Amino acid sequence: MCYLTRSLERRCLAAAWRLGPAVLLGAAVMLVAPRLCAVEPEWIMYHDPQLPKPAFETGFPPGLLALWLQALERPERDLKRRAAEAIVRAQQEGLTGLDAAIEPLMRELQRPEQERLVRLAVVQALVALDARQAAPLLCAALDEGDLDLAELVEPALGRWQHAAMRDVWRARVARDVTLHRMHVLAIRGLAALGDTAALPRLLALAEDRHTPTGVRLEAAAALGKLQQSGLEEPARVLSQDQSPEALVRRLIAARMLAGHRSPDAVARLTELAADPQPSVQAVALEALYHQDPQLVMPLIDQTVKSPDVNVRRWGAATLIAQPSSETIARLAPLLDDLDPALRIHVCDSLVQLAQDAALHDAVITQGRALLDAEGWRAQEQAILLLVTLDDKSIVDRLLVLLDAERAEVMTTAAWGLCRLEVPATAARICEVFQTKTERCLAGGKQRNGTYTQLSHLAQALGRLRHAPADPVLRKYIPKQSVLHTNTRAASIWALGHLHAETSDSELAQKLLERVLDDDFETSMLRKEPPEDTEVRRMAAVALGRMRATETVDGLRTAVLRNGIQSPTGYAAAWAIHAITGEEIPTVRPIENWIDGWFLTPLKEPPAADTAVDGN
Repeated sequence: MCYLTRSLERRCLAAAWRLGPAVLLGAAVMLVAPRLCAVEPEWIMYHDPQLPKPAFETGFPPGLLALWLQALERPERDLKRRAAEAIVRAQQEGLTGLDAAIEPLMRELQRPEQERLVRLAVVQALVALDARQAAPLLCAALDEGDLDLAELVEPALGRWQHAAMRDVWRARVARDVTLHRMHVLAIRGLAALGDTAALPRLLALAEDRHTPTGVRLEAAAALGKLQQSGLEEPARVLSQDQSPEALVRRLIAARMLAGHRSPDAVARLTELAADPQPSVQAVALEALYHQDPQLVMPLIDQTVKSPDVNVRRWGAATLIAQPSSETIARLAPLLDDLDPALRIHVCDSLVQLAQDAALHDAVITQGRALLDAEGWRAQEQAILLLVTLDDKSIVDRLLVLLDAERAEVMTTAAWGLCRLEVPATAARICEVFQTKTERCLAGGKQRNGTYTQLSHLAQALGRLRHAPADPVLRKYIPKQSVLHTNTRAASIWALGHLHAETSDSELAQKLLERVLDDDFETSMLRKEPPEDTEVRRMAAVALGRMRATETVDGLRTAVLRNGIQSPTGYAAAWAIHAITGEEIPTVRPIENWIDGWFLTPLKEPPAADTAVDGN
């Protein structure tokens, strides 16, 4: 897997962790600090030098809103609907000044016999604009049989604390359940309003086995939010049946006790946290955790060893919330967890915990133990952990892991060696790089991760300025090579370090040829594509680092051809600055023109500055 794919995967998994598990029937939600991964195996060459990316400014055709408001006033229902839908999209895209649409939208909502699809679009626009002043109109527009309208309006009215809905929601939950979702919306609305007067009816719904399961669970969740005492006995009755058929009853018991703090409630939740069904466990563990993570500790061994990741997550959260040498020893094995989002989160958390001097050694000790273990998942995360903590003692183990069976381990080991930058590793890194390069040049299918590993090793050789690597690194310069472009870019970047501030006209000329190989038409005549953007960019950086004065004119050509806002153009300008001291031209923001609207003014948008080489 290439670096960019793995980086994106890691970020997505971190985001998935922050969203937490949605457990069938349990719906236990894990709440985690909103941050990206603390540990990110980034490529050093993109930070040495640190070349800033141009800023992007969102642009819209002028006069959009005025045109849409005109369409909203037209009699044609399709124009009205699409104008309202455009306002919703514009809000999402960041168009300013949309508050001016609120009054016209409210007028449309008040029109008698308004077509239903138009009404739905107008309502959606008002909700998207957070038009709290429209709450009375939205409330009046509700039709008890229109679920689509209710799904749009009622959650917003709950968020806005619109008290006029209290009686509507109370009346609905008092009736028998006909439309499941309408009851759920009413229960959520009453919970949002904090309506304690509805508690008896909510309890009745939760206990009634003839009520649809979704409504019962929603009522239990509302009870858990609104009531802090008094439900111990109903929960006891519901939770007594341990048969699989009584799963819903135990889930309801766990949910309704979420806000309770009494010893009886804690004891009941503790029992439910040891339930044979993971969905029940997760709900009970969540309630205990939010009261006091210490309440989960008696169950921690079975929690972190649970076959269900939604249970293990609460075990991890508990250990993270109570940092000590002992809890770190229990937390660290989760670096080998089957769930990638969980092990990534544990790794990131251990990095944060290690910032405490009292815990640093404990984290290092656990990381080293897992690095020496056999599990590939633990090895990968242990490398990320220990390298981030700058533990240079692991380099011998990393050299061994360059030949690991799993691509995740062998590529991460190479990244670690590059980051740690220990001179004693240079000879072995060069040997591995040489051997695998020759294998690639011989042709045939390479192991997954080979070129990513070679890219990291090339960067390591550059950072270490290991002169014996020069001949093999030069093999990556020719475009016709079968070698991967990312590894070629990394090798060229490394050559810049090996020859920093030294004169090598032959090398400089070869690199300049790579920088200037950007003419698509000429390349087509030669029946080959232009040079890869990253190769051209790193070739320019290498020339700047070499202080190759003879290439300045060629670099100026590259700036003109590609534009200062492109990666290649800016790298060439940086190289000129490094060689001559000339200031790098100011990079204006690139305007990201948002188009595709159903109605736009006839006036053409202003010409936007763009990056020629497509990045």
